[in-house]
Amino acid sequence: MGMPVFLKQLTLRMSAIFIVKAIGALVRIPLFRLLGAEGVGLYQIAYSYYGFLLTFISGGFPTALAFMTAKNQKQGKVLLKATTFLLMIIGAAIGSASYMLAPAIADFMGDSHLTVPIQYIAPALFIVPLLSLMRGFLQGVEHYGSIAASEVVEQITRVVTMLALTTLWIGYGNDFAVGGAVFGAFTGAASALVFLLVMFRFRVWQTYGSEENFGSQRLTILPDISCYLKMAMAILVTRLIVPLSEFLDALIIPHRLQDAGLSISQATRIFGEISGMATIIVYLPTLVTDALSHTLVSKIAEEWKEKQSAAVFRRIRLAIQLTWMWGLSSSLFLFFYGYELGMLLFGNSSVGGAIRYLSLIPLITGIREITTTVLWAQDKKKEPMIGLVAGTVCSILLSYALVGIPGFGYEGVIISILSLEYIAMTWNFRMVRKQNKEMSLSFSIAKETIRLLLIGIGYFQLLHHLSEMYLIHAPGYLQEAAEMAAFYIGITIYTILRFVKTNKMKLFL
Repeated sequence: MGMPVFLKQLTLRMSAIFIVKAIGALVRIPLFRLLGAEGVGLYQIAYSYYGFLLTFISGGFPTALAFMTAKNQKQGKVLLKATTFLLMIIGAAIGSASYMLAPAIADFMGDSHLTVPIQYIAPALFIVPLLSLMRGFLQGVEHYGSIAASEVVEQITRVVTMLALTTLWIGYGNDFAVGGAVFGAFTGAASALVFLLVMFRFRVWQTYGSEENFGSQRLTILPDISCYLKMAMAILVTRLIVPLSEFLDALIIPHRLQDAGLSISQATRIFGEISGMATIIVYLPTLVTDALSHTLVSKIAEEWKEKQSAAVFRRIRLAIQLTWMWGLSSSLFLFFYGYELGMLLFGNSSVGGAIRYLSLIPLITGIREITTTVLWAQDKKKEPMIGLVAGTVCSILLSYALVGIPGFGYEGVIISILSLEYIAMTWNFRMVRKQNKEMSLSFSIAKETIRLLLIGIGYFQLLHHLSEMYLIHAPGYLQEAAEMAAFYIGITIYTILRFVKTNKMKLFL
């Protein structure tokens, strides 16, 4: 028996998401070495501006279109055409305004060097919403293969553009190098859109474009247009929280660092070290929990709908336990080797300190993502949003209050990042326990934490002594890389074996 169609679609989608995110995260390491801390700061600020406007332009239209198309494909075709025209007008207007007003926007954001990056990212504000809308329609007609392929095409083109233009333009200054890096958003989206249009013309439209292929579906566009717009606006409100938070951070943090007595260049460099370099590394382990979340959501939703409480509780318990153990293992690795990672990857010891300070991110964020998935699967969509809003508000207030204190700016930024994740995670965890009162976490969090800490500390010391004994004549970077690889592989194997043994599973069938 072959794999069910649903599982094939899910596997394909998850694989594409994992590949795209992994490429996007890893390529930033050589990119950021080229740009340096100050260039990374400019890149992050420019991208926060772009991310906020992009979310505002696209709204929830792609997701809403996917839902409407899944219900009525003929209606989805009409909505696709109408919404494409609307987004073309809005995107062109906002993109043109961003390009022409770039000097004024850069001054408002606190650094005139942002002018060129804002101008070079402006074209993406026109093309990316159209790409997202096209993917929304394809999701509605269940062409997941085309979506996955387009995402890989987009990321590869984007990465090549970023690295090529940054390398070529670095001699003209940081602002032009960053402009070349952010221009990859336009080239990547343009290549993916062309790819989808070709697929759309020769495959998808041939299947869904003719009237007879819609069967007896009736076009009731007027009664449903209100539902479509309401759904899009509701999704927009939810999705705007994170981009708005990142945009406000890009506004507040550099300004408050300057209020604390730092120059524009110093403030931008610190923002780049933390928000650009360190966060890329500490959030990498969450790719695993992200993949786990995508796997869980459909299974929990189906079992919850069928009132299979025992199966739901077991799945939730195992997911939280695995996430806790994986997150703690990753946090240990980041804490022990933070400075080495900073020097090895970025040639910057300050980044290493930030990595150590943020080492709890894999644990906290992993739990937040899993609990968000659980609540969404159980039709509790407002609860995660409430926690995220509360965490965002707290983070912004702490940023403003702490970052402006002379000599405490670095720590203030880190505290604000951790506060957002911790508050959202705590709220979600509380809601999951409230929603599943009969569920019992049979594993002891305290016991497993102490066990893993002792194993981790002992293993770290053992590897350090072995490295000094047998790799003393090897180059320093090779010695550090070998020790880090051995630690992460070893602690991962232990985590898997411990998880399997604790839950009395079979590792090999």
